This record gives sequence, C-alpha cells and structure tokens, in this order.
Amino acid sequence: MDKPFAVGLGSNFQRDRIQEICKTLRVLNALRDPEIGIPLSINQYKEVVIMHWACSKITASLAIPTASLAIPDATLLEILLDKLKLCRGISYAAVAAHADKNGRRTLAAMLVEHEPRSSKQVPLLLSIGEEDTALMKATESDDTDLVYLVLFHIWQKPGDTRNGSANKVLELIPFFCSCRGQLWNDSGQTPATCYKHEFLKDFFRSTGQLQEVAFLLWKESWELGKNPMASKGSPLHGPCIKIIEKAQHLFSETKEHTFESKAAEEHGKLLKIQHELEVSTKQAIFVDSSISDTIRTCIVLGNHRAAMKVKTEFKVSEKRWYWLKVFALTTITDWDALEKFSREKRPPIGYRPFVEACIDADEKGEALKYSPKLADPRERVEAYAGIGMAKEAADAASQAKDGELLGRLKLTFAQNAAAS
Repeated sequence: MDKPFAVGLGSNFQRDRIQEICKTLRVLNALRDPEIGIPLSINQYKEVVIMHWACSKITASLAIPTASLAIPDATLLEILLDKLKLCRGISYAAVAAHADKNGRRTLAAMLVEHEPRSSKQVPLLLSIGEEDTALMKATESDDTDLVYLVLFHIWQKPGDTRNGSANKVLELIPFFCSCRGQLWNDSGQTPATCYKHEFLKDFFRSTGQLQEVAFLLWKESWELGKNPMASKGSPLHGPCIKIIEKAQHLFSETKEHTFESKAAEEHGKLLKIQHELEVSTKQAIFVDSSISDTIRTCIVLGNHRAAMKVKTEFKVSEKRWYWLKVFALTTITDWDALEKFSREKRPPIGYRPFVEACIDADEKGEALKYSPKLADPRERVEAYAGIGMAKEAADAASQAKDGELLGRLKLTFAQNAAAS
C-alpha cells in the first residue's frame, strides 16, 4: 500500500484488519456465485467459522492420548468462550451438543449455561441428565410448555432414578395445577396430545391430589362415551360406568367436592339405567339423555314401569312428573291414557297443561274435557277462547267480573269472524 496513503489514514491504521476483511469479502463473494448460491452476511459467515472452530477444538482435545496432558473442562471452556462471545447470537447449545456427543458431558453442561434461549437450553439439559437445572431454567422462563416437558421427562424416568428431581417437581405443584386447563386443551398445540391421562393420574396420585385424579377420570368417561361404538348396549358402557364410580369415590373423600361427588354418583346411576334400557329395547336412544328425556322416552314407548323407576330413583318431583307425562302422552296421542291420568288425583300442576297440550295437538274436543275443571275463571276464558267456544268464554269472563277481559275477548272473536 502506498505510504502517503497509509499515513493519511492515521497512526491507528490496522493493516492486518484490512487484509482479514478483504479475505472475508473474497470468500463471501465466492459463496454468492450462482454455481454455489449461498448468500451469507459477514455475521453469518463469522458464526459458521467460529462454530466450526469450536467443534474442531473440542474434537481435537479428545485426540490427546495422555490423561495428564488433556485440557481440563474449565480451561477449554475459557478458550471456547473467548471466541464464541465475539459472535452475538451464536448457538452455545449446538456447541454443547457437540461436546456431549464426543463424551465431554461436563463441558457440555458448562457451555449450555451460556445459552440465552430457554427453548434450546432446557431440552439439551434434559438430554445430558441435568434435570434439576432444566427444571430451574424452565420455571424461570415462565414457559408452561417447557415446564411440562421437564415434568413429564422426570416422571417418565424409573422411580429409583427420579427421586431427587421428584422433590423439585413437588415444589412446582401449585404452578402445575394452575396451568392444567391448558394441559387438557384438545387443540393439539399443547403437550397434552403427547401424554395420556394415565401419566397425569400417576402424577396427581403421588402428590395426594385425589380430586384432580377424579376430574381426569370423569373427563376420561366423557371421551369414552363419545366412541361411536358406545351404543346399543355396547360393552363399552361397563368400563365407562366403572370409571365414573371411581371418580365419585375419590370426590367423596374431600368435603370440598360434595357437589361433584353427588353429580358423579347420579351420572353413573343414570348411565347404568339407560344402558339397561337400551339392552332391553334394542334402541340406542337413551344413553347421554337427561333424566327428563329418559322418562319421556319411556312413556312414549309405553314402558311406564321404567319411567316410574327413573322417577323414584332420582326423586323427581310430582309437578315435574305430571308435566313430563302430560306432554309424552299427547305426543303419542293416547287421549284415553291422558284422561285416566288426570283422574288419578288432583294434578299438582292443575288442568291448564292438559288443556294447552290438547289445543296444541289440535284436539279441541279433548281440551273441552278439562276446560270446565279449571279453577281460575280467567284460565277458563282463555281455554274456551282457544277452543273457539265464544259463548262459554263470554260466560266465564262475566263470572270473572273482568270488563277489560270481556272487551278483549269480544274484539278477538270479532277479528276472527272478519278474517273467516
């Protein structure tokens, strides 16, 4: 280089630096050639070179035959870090993985400590057997997926090899439970799709959280019930009922889950009855229906004994029973049975539902049987009006001594007459 030009650059001119940059640019231009087609920036090139140097340095350290001459892990770590820190964003985890692959696990553990990205750091720590450190790093990252990854990894290990880390897992129970909703997500984006409920149940049992096991069992019964084969008296109902009974037993052991215990008990009892009904009727129309629908279906099929059994078993109130039976009998147009039912005793719901059910079925003659029995004059007015009996409706309105009702009634019939 011309001396006057160099002097013009000042006393801080770095000849070696210029030469290094020129060599680097020649390499980058050669890589950009269309025949090669690898366009790299200077930083990317530097990262590749340093990564290659670091891995070669680790490999070369293994070639030293005498143990006394071998470079200690701490010394080699300092040598590597001096170069690696020159390139921001370089993957320490990749270099650590190379060290582990070549049998220098302690060096790998030291290197991965300098990896800033938890998503790369935690899996590598697990692969080299550093579960405690991985658990700490995952917790510090506030990344629930990483926490689940560590928890499941630890819990999958044989019992005699996981005890030390298991104690750390126990410390994370509050965090783990607060996130379990995400674990049950069926979207396919969480670790839930990778691990079965059996694994979670094992975790909760070992930590004494029996109510969580019960919730998992209950969910398991719902999933089993969705099976298309779980119909027409399928043997799948047997295991499903047993699962619900197990959940009920676990719920009953805590005072805080009395409601869940009772709900599980009634769910299992109803499913058992519905299963028996499907077997006896050979119709897959009962399972997963409500108590009301089960009673109504039994009456429609003419199985009054089964309907009464469900009523008694689940302590269905008399009012609810009457409503269900009235509308079930009108559905199958069994008017004789409906009239007989109305005479058993004074209906706790009154006779209005009988009238309305008959009018809705366009059976005005049947509705007329119950209209005179209505105790409220206003209800009789509405009943006769619905049947189309103007005189009887007017008489009932007069008995009610309600001028407004009588006026509205006259207007209604006048409009109906004009329309016809």
